[in-house]
Order: sequence, then C-alpha cells, then structure tokens
Amino acid sequence: MIEDVFVLQVPFRGAYRLQRIRFGQGRPRLVVVAGLHGNELNGIHTVHLLASALREQRPAGTVDLLPLVNAFGIEDGTKRGPFDGEDLNDAFPGHPKGTAMQRVAQAVLDATEADVCVDIHSGSPLVQEMPQVRLPLAGPEVDLGRSTGLPFVWRRPAGNREPSGLVGAWRAQGRRGFRIMGGRGGSLDARDSVTMANGVRRLMAALGMGSDVGPGETLADVTHEEITAHRCETGGFFVPETRVGARVLPGHLLGRVLDPLGGEVLEEVRADRNGVVTNLRVYPMVHAEELLVRVATVR
Repeated sequence: MIEDVFVLQVPFRGAYRLQRIRFGQGRPRLVVVAGLHGNELNGIHTVHLLASALREQRPAGTVDLLPLVNAFGIEDGTKRGPFDGEDLNDAFPGHPKGTAMQRVAQAVLDATEADVCVDIHSGSPLVQEMPQVRLPLAGPEVDLGRSTGLPFVWRRPAGNREPSGLVGAWRAQGRRGFRIMGGRGGSLDARDSVTMANGVRRLMAALGMGSDVGPGETLADVTHEEITAHRCETGGFFVPETRVGARVLPGHLLGRVLDPLGGEVLEEVRADRNGVVTNLRVYPMVHAEELLVRVATVR
C-alpha cells in the first residue's frame, strides 16, 4: 500500500509528498529509507528490488519502504534540497515550523518508527564504494549489520551517530538504526543495488521476517584502525591500477598521480597491508589530501 505520510505546499512543481510503501502488518517492524540525497540512486533501486520481492512473499511483520525522500533533488540530480540548498541529512530531528528540509526531516522521523531502521546511500559521485554496512563499535546494531552478509562491514567510533543525521536521530530515540551504502552518486550501479537488496533480505531473515536468500560474502569486517585511507599528496590526474573488491598485498600498485599536462608521474600509490580495496576514486582530477583509495585489512 502506497500512502502519503506528509505533504508540504511549495511555490513550484506542485506539493512535495513524502510517500511510504507498506507491506505486511504487526511486529517486528523494519523500515528502509532511500533518496535522502537526490543524486544517490542506488538506494532507490535497492528499494525497488525489495518491493518486488515483498510483492511475491509478504513479510512476517511490517516492512515500510520510503524510496524517494528528497523527491525534488532526485528530479534535478542534486544532492541537496531545491528550496534553500540545505542537506536533508543535516536537518534532523527536524522542526514543524523550521525550514522546508527541517519539516521534511521531522516527517521522515515520525514516519519511520520501527524496531530496526536502515538508511541506504550511495557514495560521492567521485568515488566508487564497495557495498557496505556502517556500524558503531558495539551494541545491538553490530550483529544486525553483520547479518546482512554485505562485502564490507565497517565499525567506527562515531558510527553515523551525529544527531543531525537520520541514523543519529533514530538512535537518539532508542531505535536500532544503521547505514548501508554502495556504488557512487550520480549513476546507477545496478549490481551494487542487487547486493544491497539481498543484504536487507538477509537482515529480514535474521529478524524472522522472511526466508533466507543464501549467504553473503563479507570480505572485510574491520574497525577504523584496520583501514588505510590513501590520499593524494600533490594533486593531479589519478589513474587507478586496481578495482573495488581487489585483494592486494603490501607494495601492490594501486594507482599513479600524473601531471595533468605532460603526464609525468608525480606519485605512486601503493598498498601498505594485506587487504581488499573498498573505495576507489573514479574521477581522475584530484587535489592534495583528497581520497584516492581505501584498503581494509583481510586476515
């Protein structure tokens, strides 16, 4: 069932509508949100795949899907909201008399009361991300996140707990929430969407809400201390020599930074650990200190 859960009158394009698709009834309750950022499309397609599966097999409990939260941003292909350029994921917990994005944020929070809450994102348009689940260092979210069987499990001190973000707002209200992300912004990485949708379906099976879709393959399950972020030292034109998901050894060539005009090699980027490539810069023009590659330890 598709329903409007919030309507906001705006001065162009007609009213903004926050819509929710509901499958099943009762407990447990799972909510999946996508499209907080208008240029991140992989989560939207992930929700499409979940909806298709749920039409075939109804859940034991309730699954709520919010696939197009930042609808105007999605139409324009822009990350932020069109009203005032505000980032919706910085507007939580929202306010009923605040800015447009703050009102939408409150509506999203009100519409996503559930036992387990999942927020799906893509990476930056400049960087390809391995499908992953981002979790705190400890707590009930860790086992839930691991149950997704996604390729990359990243446990971090902050763990997306900033109160201005959706995951942080969920946790501030005592809900179990975490973020899944994969691919890059500004494009549809359909294979990554399939991987993330299967991860959510494994989570549903762990919650007793659906049948198992088979095991995933987690390549790296690490804390922030077990990841090397290789950043550009000089700025230039980055040419990768690896791919997301590749296994590397210490000394493995990950890429080169070239002079944009003459093509001379300004620096080489090499792995410092036995690991797997989890993030890779795909837009070649880079400035000093920008991220090029992340490598997570593989034991």
